[in-house]
Amino acid sequence: MKSYFVFFSLIVLFLAGCSKSEKDQFEEANRLVQEKKYTEAISALEKVAKEFPTGDFAAKAYYEVAKLYQAGVVTGLNETASQEKAVEYYQKVFVNYPKFESAPSALFMSGFIQANILGKYNEATVTYKKFLQTYPNSELADDAKVELDNMGLSPEEIVAKHQTQFTIKK
Repeated sequence: MKSYFVFFSLIVLFLAGCSKSEKDQFEEANRLVQEKKYTEAISALEKVAKEFPTGDFAAKAYYEVAKLYQAGVVTGLNETASQEKAVEYYQKVFVNYPKFESAPSALFMSGFIQANILGKYNEATVTYKKFLQTYPNSELADDAKVELDNMGLSPEEIVAKHQTQFTIKK
């Protein structure tokens, strides 16, 4: 009976050693991106994040998925669906990995897409306010304030608003 246990233990250890590391899987996913196999790359990146949620590459994997959706390179999705997926993944980065170096950028980008591409001004306002509350000293803080000040305005309205402000300050 002991020999079966030892044999079984050796098989488990062998199989565990055969699986690819988190880094190897992440690099494989990046190779798929370089080959423009975007759907496969997204699957590979999601696998990295799900198999190693506390590892070094989970946040990076979700961030890369968000960027792929934002770029609109995934076939079978219209622009709106692709941008909504980008927001979803940027939000995952911020919620699940707030200390990740690109978490501020992820939160900002979700607000930017909500406002400027999807026209979801209420959601974007909430996102930008959360950004400013969470990352008040970020290099993107001034940009978030500008986005809030100009939310929903056309380029012509923004120019007119700034011309009026300039004239009044003179």
